[in-house]
Amino acid sequence: MKLPGAVAGRLLAGVALVLLLPWVNVHGQSATLALTATVQPACQSSAASGSTGLDFGTLDFGEHGSLDNAISVTSAEQAGSIGITCVSGQSYAITLDGGGSGDPNNRTLTGETSGAHVFYNLYTSAAHDTVWDDSTGVTAVADGNLHWHVVYGLVPAQATPAADTYTDIVNVTIDW
Repeated sequence: MKLPGAVAGRLLAGVALVLLLPWVNVHGQSATLALTATVQPACQSSAASGSTGLDFGTLDFGEHGSLDNAISVTSAEQAGSIGITCVSGQSYAITLDGGGSGDPNNRTLTGETSGAHVFYNLYTSAAHDTVWDDSTGVTAVADGNLHWHVVYGLVPAQATPAADTYTDIVNVTIDW
């Protein structure tokens, strides 16, 4: 017996649907997706982009007519203080080199035109009892927030050199 074309087409479509039903999951299916993120030990400084690269600003001893008395200064944010942000729990160390003198224990400011020297140093506390050097420096453990490390500068009483602008550049190294 031969079926009319329309009936045969519907019958063929129905058979095809019945054959495909085992492949259709009407109940749904679930699976898992694994995700990972790795936080690397890292620190970032708050140094601003300056004309000579990254810098923490200038620790300014001011203008003086005489060096007969010691001059003490304390850094501030973007004016000599060193800002650090590290991942929580990360240990880090900040060291300062000797600047132009090459010796952290005998730093000197050098006159721009005279070449004369003014002796100074940088310390880890206001008591000026520990020189901030290039070996021990300052160490800390981060909590994930920005922390500013204050630099204490001292020009001891000394003979007053020629009138000039005296400068030095000290390199800051942050190790973690």
